[in-house]
Amino acid sequence: MRMLVCLCAAIALAATSPALVQAQYEWTSSRPDGHAPIGVMGDHTHEHGEFMLSYRFMRMYMNGNLDGNDELDVSEIHRSFMVAPLDMTMTMHMAGLMYAPSDAVTLLVMTNWLDQSMNHRTRPGGMFEAASSGLGDTSLGALIGVKRTGPVRMHLNAGVSIPTGSIEETGVNPMSMGRAVQMPYPMQLGSGTWDFSPGVTVLGMNESVSWGLQARTVVRMGENSRGYTKGGQTDATFWFAVKPGDRLSLSARMLTRTWGNYSGHDEAYANPMMVPTVNEQRRGGTRMDLPLGFNLYFPDGALSGHRIAAEWHIPLYQNLQGPQLATDWMLTIGWQKSFAPLGHD
Repeated sequence: MRMLVCLCAAIALAATSPALVQAQYEWTSSRPDGHAPIGVMGDHTHEHGEFMLSYRFMRMYMNGNLDGNDELDVSEIHRSFMVAPLDMTMTMHMAGLMYAPSDAVTLLVMTNWLDQSMNHRTRPGGMFEAASSGLGDTSLGALIGVKRTGPVRMHLNAGVSIPTGSIEETGVNPMSMGRAVQMPYPMQLGSGTWDFSPGVTVLGMNESVSWGLQARTVVRMGENSRGYTKGGQTDATFWFAVKPGDRLSLSARMLTRTWGNYSGHDEAYANPMMVPTVNEQRRGGTRMDLPLGFNLYFPDGALSGHRIAAEWHIPLYQNLQGPQLATDWMLTIGWQKSFAPLGHD
């Protein structure tokens, strides 16, 4: 929460900085950089009656373990735990719909499908994989315009996450004697709680470049049906984009993400020292990424209104309350299509 307050102050200063704005210019979404990099959610509003469809493909790969900033060998993990996680792959398919019932408010809904797998090594040297797949949590939100004219725009983000993702995922492992047992926390598909997500976004643009800032936090609302609560999360990001042409923009941004340990305990995990991924006090951390991307926009022709975008995350810094798997890379590829306000040609 402190990070959110600090970034809000930075946003207020940036919004009035003469170096980033051009007084006679009007911000527009009809440019390749009129949308934020594809990894930023809830970045722009729409005009009354306009709506937009979107799809994102996300792939994340985690490899190796950290405790704080220190890399841990598997043998070091086995001194305290019977099982060590080795790597994890997560694939997400996310579909979204935005609609503006008025110029001041844009509504959105996003849902996703997850496929994830994690490889492990036991202390005796055996290997096994845990895998889960299914619907994740569903997000509903509203973007509320605060400043809607000029070269700088500002809106508030207000969202709620509906716990449609399963927290009952089970699987077989070498210690379960052939029985399906509750899989560790990272293999579950949702939080199991209704979560509130407030935030603020500022966009700026002149004739040749654009920029943006966003701060968002996730507040977990209570304890889920299995007796635990995931840690909260705060994201702060700043991006800068240039457009070498009318159809293409190139972007770079900084993203800082902080997430907390879990509270409570799932009674299915009788021994929290069996594997780090069932220990509630080894889930928090901080990561700083440098995502690089592009937006490709088609203003006319057969593909008018379509956008294709991609972003590659390069982790610069990670501090994890581990042992915990470190993020190696993340890729997001997306498509967006805006439609004219209802009743317009």
